[in-house]
Amino acid sequence: MIATHDHSIWSYCYARGRVPTDMMGGCPVCSNQGMTDIPMLYSIIASAPAAAERRLILVDCGFKSGNSMTGKRFQNIEMPDTVLAKTGFRPEDVDTLVLTHLHFDHAGNFDAFPNARIYVQRREYERWQEVLAGSPDLSVGKQHWALSSMDAEVMQRFGAAVSDGRAVLLDGDTEIAPGVHCRLAADTHTFGSQWVEVETRSGPYVIAGDCVYWYANIERMWPPGYVQGNTWNLVATYDKLKALVGADQLERIVPGHDMRVFTRHRNWLTGLNPVAEVHLAAGEASRAT
Repeated sequence: MIATHDHSIWSYCYARGRVPTDMMGGCPVCSNQGMTDIPMLYSIIASAPAAAERRLILVDCGFKSGNSMTGKRFQNIEMPDTVLAKTGFRPEDVDTLVLTHLHFDHAGNFDAFPNARIYVQRREYERWQEVLAGSPDLSVGKQHWALSSMDAEVMQRFGAAVSDGRAVLLDGDTEIAPGVHCRLAADTHTFGSQWVEVETRSGPYVIAGDCVYWYANIERMWPPGYVQGNTWNLVATYDKLKALVGADQLERIVPGHDMRVFTRHRNWLTGLNPVAEVHLAAGEASRAT
């Protein structure tokens, strides 16, 4: 099938963490293997230079504070103005922000992008609102399993964005720009996680968010050790992604926390963290240095 649309994709490490290996790779296959360094990621999708309208879509946005669920600080934290400048963009250039889910490391810094219309799945937003409303003591924060990846104050700010109409709640699969689709993965990593399918002249690419932590999850068909949804549904999502991009082309998937994003694609280091040039649209100049 000939692609109608083409896009460039860059993925950025904006901070680094250190977690138990089985949290990412799964139990028991990665148990008793110590700690692993992981990147915190978000990605830019840019319509091709020749497109009638140049769109700049950000998938996930990182956090404002660098406190992890263990109470430790993330390392090498860089804010969006620094990160996007590595490819010649500014936060105010972003017209669309897709949040794959509402965990703090993917959604906490949404208001750093003043001109972006925000998309999240309705199921994700409403079910987390129910969890927060049913939690008798929000002050325990990340020490409680249900809140271990949530920031209550982020949800309060996001609720205001929904009320103001800046944030749009999606009801399932939706094309948000020509050749860019949000795909609902209900009850997988979270209540209403979504991944983003991107049409390119080279075939489809996927920005997976935490529907895939590591390439190893989808290569081995083995879910990670930290899931707040249903692992069977997560494995079924792996099948769907494999069928879309091709089982022999899994590098077309950008996982949520895998340093191999920066070895499987052309990459460079600027400042504290690397950038991966995942795909270039026709006519797009490389930013690699």
